[in-house]
Order: sequence, then structure tokens, then C-alpha cells
Amino acid sequence: MTGIALEGGGAKGSYQVGVMLALIDNGIKPDMVAGTSIGAVNAALLCQGDRKKMINLWTETTTDLFGIDSLLVDKIKTKEFKFNDFFSVYENLKQILTNKGIDTDHILDVINDNIDEEKVRNSKIKFGLVTLKLKGLEPLELTIDDIPEGKLSEYILASCYLPVFSFKKIIDDNFYLDGGFYNNLPITLLEKEGCNKIYSVRVKGVGRIKKQSNIDTEIIEIKPRKGLGSMLIFDKDSNTKHMRIGYLDALRVIKNLDGTKYYFKNKKESYYTRIISKQNKETLNKLRLRFKHKDDKELVIKIIEHLMKKYDFEELKIYNVKKVIKRLKKLVTNKLYKDFIYNARLFL
Repeated sequence: MTGIALEGGGAKGSYQVGVMLALIDNGIKPDMVAGTSIGAVNAALLCQGDRKKMINLWTETTTDLFGIDSLLVDKIKTKEFKFNDFFSVYENLKQILTNKGIDTDHILDVINDNIDEEKVRNSKIKFGLVTLKLKGLEPLELTIDDIPEGKLSEYILASCYLPVFSFKKIIDDNFYLDGGFYNNLPITLLEKEGCNKIYSVRVKGVGRIKKQSNIDTEIIEIKPRKGLGSMLIFDKDSNTKHMRIGYLDALRVIKNLDGTKYYFKNKKESYYTRIISKQNKETLNKLRLRFKHKDDKELVIKIIEHLMKKYDFEELKIYNVKKVIKRLKKLVTNKLYKDFIYNARLFL
């Protein structure tokens, strides 16, 4: 059985949407998906099979979700924040403090508006989540079969319940805490349900992660190479970008794409050895000293990525190495790199 484990991480969860779309687009059909906190929200969206709603949730949700004024956040991001705006910040914080934390009613409304419990229950993909009952600090790793009918949204909220939220009794007159306090990446839940191949989707969230229980379980990890920013700041531009990064990072794993800072179509080591086969030895030795590398493939990629960064190549697309080198021929002026680019063998 194949499973997908989605780590908790608040606003970073948009990354997971990109990963899941890439998995689906490449024929990877999970038998089960389980998530903690925001991962539980995304898991439910995947189970109900509504691609458009899954994308729209992340492109339309703002920090207003948490009672934080998104217009003020936008001003800070664009450096348009002025002295008079401090009064708005004060009122915003005062309201949150009056509620003794961030009110969760709006969050529950968003979950109800986007999660179709009937579709999740009837899905061919089994759903799971993690939360923590405050009484006795009882951890709960639940599947859809364990959740009473009509209560799915409340259990998803329970999985997301951060200490900054105003404390309310959610289910059966009990308080709950974010599942990340017990297990922020529910691999063990998937193993318990019979999954022996698991795509582990990381977002560098904050929480405890339990180790896999079976050493024979195949874990395929997909994670961002850079931080994804704040857990609490939701905005369309960041979410859209993170979805794209997630999609490409998943392809990096699924299709074994080359590159570290950029994405290149996969080629064998011999391909890169041929590229440098006509290089001047002095030029090549200087570059080998400058770039730490294990082999010819890593050396060529490091040189090309260095130049792409210098000349502001778009990061979020898949490149063909030959076409990149051709483009660099028109841009590079430094003698060392110019010699390398012009002596690159492109098999034309």
C-alpha cells in the first residue's frame, strides 16, 4: 500500500498542495493520506478529489483567517508601513488579547466551507489525522473510520489547535492541542494501516516527529531546500509560489531531476563528462579548485547554477542544460567562465 504523510506547518502547507498535484499528475495514486495540523486539512482536500477547491483555498486564504489584518501585513511586506498604521496594529492585537487568543470560529467556518465530509468518507483514499486530547495528554492517531459522522471538521480543527488560539472545548466537552505536540508527520499512522511505501512531505514545521516503526518501510522524502517563511502569514503570492516549488520538488524526486538551486532534466554522468571533454585544462583546474564537487556532473551543474544566479534566471522552471549554455554564451563576460561556456561541448 502507498501512503502520503503531510507534516504540520501552518501557512507552509501550500507547498504540500504542489507536491500532491505533482504526484497525482504522474500517476501516483495513494491508498491513504494522513496529516497533522494543516496537513490534516490538505489530506482531507486530497481525499475528496476536488483539485480546484484545493488550489482555491490556498490562493484565496489570507491572514484574516487568524484575525490578523492582511492589509497591514501587505503594507509591511511592501515597505509601505507608516507610523499611523501602528494604531491599527494596536487595535488588532487588542482584539486578539480580548479574546484570550486567536478566535477559531472563522477557522472552523473555512474548514466547513472547503471540506466535504461525505466525499472524504466515500473516497477510495483513506483519510487520517493526528491530534492530542489535553485531558491526560492523550495522543490520537485516527482514521476516518474512528471519527464520528458529522464531526470531521471539528477533528481537523482539533489537529490544528495551536496554543495561540483561544481555548474552547471542541469535541465531547474536551480541549485539544495541535497534533504536532505528539507527531507532526504521521508516518507511523500510515504504517499501522498497512502502508509500506510512504511519500513523506516535509515543510520544516515545528513539532515532534516519531521515527518510522518498520525499518522495511520505504520512505520517499520530499522537502523544500529553503525555508518557506512564516507559519501564520497567509498571502496569495507566497502560497502560489510555494505550490510551484512543491510541484517542482516532487518532480525532482519522481523524475530524478538534476540541479540543487535550479531544476534540470535528468542526464547521466557521461553526458556531463562529454560537456567538459574539450575544455582547456587550465580553465578546468581553476574551476575545480573554486567549486567543491564529487564528479563531473556536480561540477558542471555548480558552474551553470552559479552563472544562472548571477544573470537572474527564473528559478521555478525546468531547464535543458544545452539551451542554458547557449543562452549564457550571450551573457557571460568574465574570462574564466566565458572560456568554459565557449568550450562546452554540446554535441551539435
